[in-house]
Amino acid sequence: MKRFVPGMLLAVLLGITGPCFAASSYAVVSGVVRDVHGTPQMGALVELFSVDASAIVTAFTDDHGRYRLSSVLPGHYQIRATAAFLVPVTRTNLRLQAGAAAVVNLTMSTLFEAENWLPAQKRRADEPVDDWKWTLRSTASRPLLRLLDPSNDPEDDTATSSTASTTSSDTAEARRRSLQGWASVSGGDGNFGQGGVREVLMLNRTLKDGSSAVMRTEIGDPSQGTSTAASTEMTVGYERHSPLGGSTRLVSSYQSHPELTYGSGTGLQVLRLASTEQLNLGDMVMIDAGTLLQAERLEASRFASEPFVRVMVKPGSNLMVEYRYATGRTLQSSGDLDDLKPTTDVLTDAAGRPLMAKGSHHEVSVSRKLGGERSVTVAAYHDEFSSAALQGSGLVDRGDLQSLSTEGLGMVTDPTTGAFHLAAEGYSGHGVSASLVQPVTSSLSAWVEYDLGTALRSSFPPSFAVSNVQSHIAPQTVQAASVSLRGKIARTGTSMKAEYRWQPSRTLTQVNAYNADPGAAYLGFFIRQKLWRGRFLPEGMDAVVEATNLLEQGYQPVLAPDGHTLFLAQMPRAIQAGLAFNF
Repeated sequence: MKRFVPGMLLAVLLGITGPCFAASSYAVVSGVVRDVHGTPQMGALVELFSVDASAIVTAFTDDHGRYRLSSVLPGHYQIRATAAFLVPVTRTNLRLQAGAAAVVNLTMSTLFEAENWLPAQKRRADEPVDDWKWTLRSTASRPLLRLLDPSNDPEDDTATSSTASTTSSDTAEARRRSLQGWASVSGGDGNFGQGGVREVLMLNRTLKDGSSAVMRTEIGDPSQGTSTAASTEMTVGYERHSPLGGSTRLVSSYQSHPELTYGSGTGLQVLRLASTEQLNLGDMVMIDAGTLLQAERLEASRFASEPFVRVMVKPGSNLMVEYRYATGRTLQSSGDLDDLKPTTDVLTDAAGRPLMAKGSHHEVSVSRKLGGERSVTVAAYHDEFSSAALQGSGLVDRGDLQSLSTEGLGMVTDPTTGAFHLAAEGYSGHGVSASLVQPVTSSLSAWVEYDLGTALRSSFPPSFAVSNVQSHIAPQTVQAASVSLRGKIARTGTSMKAEYRWQPSRTLTQVNAYNADPGAAYLGFFIRQKLWRGRFLPEGMDAVVEATNLLEQGYQPVLAPDGHTLFLAQMPRAIQAGLAFNF
């Protein structure tokens, strides 16, 4: 019997230690799957793939977003997480050694946060005029919360993966910047409704739940040569992220311009309320819709509603198809609410009553990423305008206005800048466009755009009476091309945009008006330069310069009733400069 004891003991020992020796030759992968808000994702599918893309092992996350993949042989792998309403995320080059216990936390983003791989709208992309814009930071780059790994900050259970970890000093700086603001003072020959000295204050608050709130006020002093009161603009905005992805935005604004004149009256008041909603359907479809409610007060009041809808489909990682429908140029996407400086667009009939400037825009576009940050977009569109705005500049007195009113023309003038808006009959048209984005540096991009579409062109001779303009303009198919350089210059603290847009000389309106920047024409530039911080200058001081239509292209002379020479132009020349202080 004693002969069998060693054998039995050996068998028992092998039975106990055998699994241990076997287990030591395997690896284990575990972690937590969250979205960019820091919320654990229950029921997410986590898959481990070999180098030949064959699935090795899979698991689902629990109600805390945790997963565990066990009994994995040593080797090179890639791991992927997928979930409803989120974009799949893949971690490549995962090396596992025998007996390793790897922790891989994965952060998934919604289509809203991930769509930056292509310019959503070319006229808004990479615009550096941040002193006049409210750029809503996505939760993926929000510098306030969810930046530390739970192992580094046990009290923060809303943290994302360690790939977004920061030092304590970075976090302190992020918390300090959760409330941001800037104040600026500028002056010069501004655009329509933007004359005199302008004083601006803006506050932007990132709330603890990821929402954002903003307030912007602007006081203009157009009293130079006039007896009118100061103009006032105020905007308040709020954004809340949806738990299903996307966001809801509400922005209201009020404008008062007592310096503007029309017929026998003066003063303009505008009240706007805009609301937008983004909804993500899985990781391939995003729906963006909203409405702008607007009330204008001139000689009479006008109420208008301008809805829009965008549907973006992403059939592949490098391809995006988009359909857009809009009824006004002011609000065509949720991104348009980034611009907290509403344009002063106003038209009036001969009696001083505001005109309905509604229209419609249908567009289908296809965008493709060519590699890196390069992308190309091709679009076809159809437009309808109930009325069109002709812009110009010159000396126009009240007698001219009354004479033009009796002749059936409606004109709104800004005596501070010498600019005016003249109403023209509506028209319809269609066209195609193409654009290419080419990075120059990591922070500077070149844009090339081409448009073939419908615009209003003139056929009147020099010194033609402005009262007969309507009979000598008509819609025609014309071409337009533009090239621009936008972004920041590394290590200089300079943000800039330089653009030249060519159109035929007798073109009075923009080609592809719903996509063209309404405040740009021909040669213009914007520069925001950080000033050297010395003993006498506080930190955060910038100099801002903006100029439009420097070459004076597109100016067409016409005669006012009293013999003064006026000029019709897509955009009169304007130069503004000032200082901005960021805090």
